Amino acid sequence: MPSLGSALRADVDAICLPEGRMVGSPGHRIVQERLARRLREIGCEPWTGRDFELSYAYGGESFCNLIGVIKGRNPRLAPILVGAHYDSAIAAPCADDNAAAVAIALTVGERVVESRALERDLVVALFDAEEPPYFCSPAMGSIRFWEDQRDGRPVHAALIMDLVGHDVGIDRVAPGPMASLNQALAPLLFITGTESHPGLRHVHERAGTVDGLSLVPTLNRYGGDMSDHGVFRENGVPYLFLSCGRWAHYHRDTDTPDRLNYEKMDRIARQVLAFTAALDGADLPQTGCEQFAETLDLEISRLRLAFGSAWEPVLERYCSNAVTSRAEMDRLVPSLLSLGI
Repeated sequence: MPSLGSALRADVDAICLPEGRMVGSPGHRIVQERLARRLREIGCEPWTGRDFELSYAYGGESFCNLIGVIKGRNPRLAPILVGAHYDSAIAAPCADDNAAAVAIALTVGERVVESRALERDLVVALFDAEEPPYFCSPAMGSIRFWEDQRDGRPVHAALIMDLVGHDVGIDRVAPGPMASLNQALAPLLFITGTESHPGLRHVHERAGTVDGLSLVPTLNRYGGDMSDHGVFRENGVPYLFLSCGRWAHYHRDTDTPDRLNYEKMDRIARQVLAFTAALDGADLPQTGCEQFAETLDLEISRLRLAFGSAWEPVLERYCSNAVTSRAEMDRLVPSLLSLGI
């Protein structure tokens, strides 16, 4: 597959207006119209009716989800959803939050259109109103999609992205064996939600890991519902949430397109395509309520790979011994988070 970097950069630049895209602002409307055009350009069909723009109102304000669909070979099957929010938290470009994820979602959709390889429909969902003050409120776009805008079919699985444009690093790196840790952690991509269905372990195995990425599955409860995956988790939909975590430019005007790693975004787009293909053929029977599958061994093995030679010093400093139980992992994760990962 040729490099996706230039297409990703073009979409990021088109979304990252200097004045931002806060709900209700002129920039929000401009980006909304641009993204509706992009969904048509990449070959999506409108989710319902003739328009990609699914408007809704709450509390006297107007909002708009942008939802496209790529038809699979078997419309009777429940669709896969790839989603990201497009609004910004502040009047600034907000490239990592969340233009990078929107660009990846568009690229994934375009490649699926070109390949026509899926049995299931693929929904490309660009949600509105994820940022405060709407986060987790009834105005949140992903909640309104779930409650009001679905077509009656269940969602086979949801793959949600947020903060996926930057290298991972630790704010305060101690001298000695941990000095090179930031270089090892740069390609890291966190994945929560593997625990949401037993069949997602097999999805990981089938998808593999794209060269140049370090995938680290971890429990959603360690970070909480940080983005649009929350409504899917609450309703028992198998999901994967992909993120590089927060960084120094989170919700700041320094979150600009030039700071993103487009090579890493290229790899993440390929990883999402691999997950989508694996989800397409996965048997994921749903119970209608939240499920839990223990993933401790997978978390430990991927963390060991990600940290490399620094793994043992990290354990010695923050855990005192090998991680062999969920209780020990529960103690290790807050220490890692306190470093700024």
